[in-house]
Amino acid sequence: MTARTCLRRLASALLLASCLVSPLWADDQSTDADTDELRQQIELMQRELMRLQQRLGELEAERAESRERVNELEAIEQRVAEVEQVAEAEQDGIDFGGAVRLNYAWRDYDDQNKDRFGDFELELFRINVAGSVGDVLLDAEWRRYNDFHAIHHAWVGYDYSDELQMQLGITQVPFGIGPYMSRSFWFTGNYYVGLEDDYDTGIKFVHRPNDRWSFDYAFFKNPEYASDGRADRYSFDLVTAGEQQNTETNQLNFRAVRHLNLSDESSMDLGLSLEAGQIYNRTTEDNGERWAIGAHMDYDRGPWNLRLQALRYEYDPENPDGVSDDFVQMGAFAFPFLIASKSDIYTYSVSRAFDVEWGPITGLRCYNEGTFFNPDVAQSDESIQSVTGCSVSAGGVFAYVDWIAGKNMWFAGGDGIGRGAGTAGDWKSRLNINLGYYF
Repeated sequence: MTARTCLRRLASALLLASCLVSPLWADDQSTDADTDELRQQIELMQRELMRLQQRLGELEAERAESRERVNELEAIEQRVAEVEQVAEAEQDGIDFGGAVRLNYAWRDYDDQNKDRFGDFELELFRINVAGSVGDVLLDAEWRRYNDFHAIHHAWVGYDYSDELQMQLGITQVPFGIGPYMSRSFWFTGNYYVGLEDDYDTGIKFVHRPNDRWSFDYAFFKNPEYASDGRADRYSFDLVTAGEQQNTETNQLNFRAVRHLNLSDESSMDLGLSLEAGQIYNRTTEDNGERWAIGAHMDYDRGPWNLRLQALRYEYDPENPDGVSDDFVQMGAFAFPFLIASKSDIYTYSVSRAFDVEWGPITGLRCYNEGTFFNPDVAQSDESIQSVTGCSVSAGGVFAYVDWIAGKNMWFAGGDGIGRGAGTAGDWKSRLNINLGYYF
């Protein structure tokens, strides 16, 4: 029975009682006791009516408060839904970024450059796109250098799970310390033989089953450009020119990395990398072979980092008669050059990070890196590269200051890598300052 129903019945009873009381007061035969008893009953009913009216008011107030709470909850749920929609919209889209870099270079082996006290110029303009539409990922980068433009990478991907991702297109070759071993702008010598920060066209699977292991599996049909005569590229690959008519094809890669937490402030990665592929010669129309194997260590302790890597590569091309198998031709940045077709490479990198607050400067890392090539072919000589410098970060600005010294080293005054040239015994050096704004 509801409060309103009770009130109605009590009101009816009171009305009836009032009607009965009036005749009783007029009846001479009614006793005073009966009249007093009836009046007491009416007073009790009136008090009960007042109590119920008060309770009804309380119930109506509680109902109004409940309605307000429901409305508030509905408003909160609607706002949460709107925020989730915005978050999904932000996640499901493509972000644009890029960089502009200026470069100063002073070379002790270039008399005209020394006469001008070096050169300062625009080195790079690049555009990056990354994001997803639905469940399909996209990551791409285009670069414009002074003398050429080139694709850096461009792939679409899919996350099968939190542990497994597929990348299809021009993607980074998994070999050695990732994403690259070097801390400097100049990279280690591995970069110049296509075994560091190399990008080829194919399919790659990135597998992270747990915190202890990482695996990468890949197949690359060819380098980023199927046009093997193009030296205008970012990655170093075999390029064709003159009597050198070898090109890369059908490459398999595997990399395994074991992650070790040694203490609260130290960790270590131990890795093994394998690479194997074919070399197609356009003159003989035959396929040769190539392979590389490497092992690495990446050790962190507080602000210090030590990286070590040892690897072996071999190219066995099917050249025509009269063309030596001891050297193959690489190319990038619009320059083709020769490297020893077989060599061991030993590389190290030691660096220390500093937390600084010098005006806008909030990050500083200094490093020394070295690469030693020990070629295993006739008429060759060792090649050495050493880079000492620091990187500085300030907001969107990231700068490198590097001193590069090289012996028989390409891009440091040498004729190539591993060549037994007349300049093989000479040390040459350059100062390089790269100033970039990344957005």
